[in-house]
Amino acid sequence: MNISRAKPKRNRRNLTPILVLLLNTGLMWFGFFMLVPLLAVHITRDLLLGAGMAGLVLAIRQFIQQGLGPFAGPIADWAGYSKMMMLGNLVRALGFGWIAVATEPLGLMLGGVVAALGGACFEASGKASLAYYSKGYNRESVFSLSITVGNVGMALGPLVGSMLLKFNFMVVGMVSGGIYVLCFLLILLFVPEIERAEKAQKSVRPGDIFGKLGLVWRNRPFVLVHVLLIGYYFLYVQINICLPLIAVELTGSEDSVSLIFAINSGMAILLQFFSIKLISKWMKPISAIGIGIAFSTVGLFAITFVSNYALLLFCVAIYAFGRLLVDPMAFTLTSRYATEDTLASFFGFSSLALAFGGMAGNLLGGWLYDTGKANGFPVLCWVVFGAVGGLVIIGVIAFKFWEEHYLTSGKVAPQNEILAPSPENE
Repeated sequence: MNISRAKPKRNRRNLTPILVLLLNTGLMWFGFFMLVPLLAVHITRDLLLGAGMAGLVLAIRQFIQQGLGPFAGPIADWAGYSKMMMLGNLVRALGFGWIAVATEPLGLMLGGVVAALGGACFEASGKASLAYYSKGYNRESVFSLSITVGNVGMALGPLVGSMLLKFNFMVVGMVSGGIYVLCFLLILLFVPEIERAEKAQKSVRPGDIFGKLGLVWRNRPFVLVHVLLIGYYFLYVQINICLPLIAVELTGSEDSVSLIFAINSGMAILLQFFSIKLISKWMKPISAIGIGIAFSTVGLFAITFVSNYALLLFCVAIYAFGRLLVDPMAFTLTSRYATEDTLASFFGFSSLALAFGGMAGNLLGGWLYDTGKANGFPVLCWVVFGAVGGLVIIGVIAFKFWEEHYLTSGKVAPQNEILAPSPENE
């Protein structure tokens, strides 16, 4: 199959939307991590509803948001990316405000559902919009910078949230929701709707919107990559489950958990942009994804042999380095498989990997940790994580050989010029 190697021209008028979308990412992560890490404290300490309810609210929000991605993506391709982002930000603001004032389990869960609906609206459309406007730029670097900015928000959000919590949780929720209203205004003022989306809206019947999912499903290489990424996201979510548990076990203090998050965010802030820019010059995205998964796997499996907190932090650093390689490369790979008018559909479908992998990791991670301790084999979870990661790495290697045969057989339709790999990235 012949794929055009012509590099798309940079449009300098796109620089403002790119910068605003990057700022928007940082603000949304800031608003999210201002509230969510403190939600469990609020539910257990202030509402006296128990940790199980906190976990249920968080699980509902994540699964609904990621699970709706395949449907929100095609709608964004039809209605327009900026419209969907603006709608999503307003709905997320409403959801977080609802959580802030809720005092009963039903209210908390409904607030989580509304917040998830908002996230589903802006997640795929935001990635698609950034992919479109970064035409002619180094996409690996743009997506890497987006995640770096997001990690700055992740690092600052809990600090500000903790300060606001001294007043009460309602203040935290209202300020967090207000951040999303600010994001709505930034998109309204500085991120114009893509002309292609407006034309498509006139030419496509609403009943045909989800027909693009068939195009996504028929792209076998894309689907197989995200089947493999389910295993990666199984490992990815352990920073919220097993890593905090082992940190507290080794130190006896809940304060030790904050340093794990600081290392994870700090490495991304300091290293991600430059690491991705360097590695993208020497290898294809799927190769970088395999290397990243290998680092994360080694970091988790090595905890099998950890006996003190310092060694644990070293393992966390290895694990975090793998994460900072995989995420931007997965976004880049998705944008390359898509065509100009299916960007959001592909990004929406890609969220299923996190939905299923994250759900499995959340449900099984803690169970493996407790089961191992109860049966005299406390390293059970770390051994399983190593085995899962090893299988995913083998799968990535097999996929590379299979894809080469698949491409040369002519079974994949040529990519749109906007998404054709540029020489500098190959």
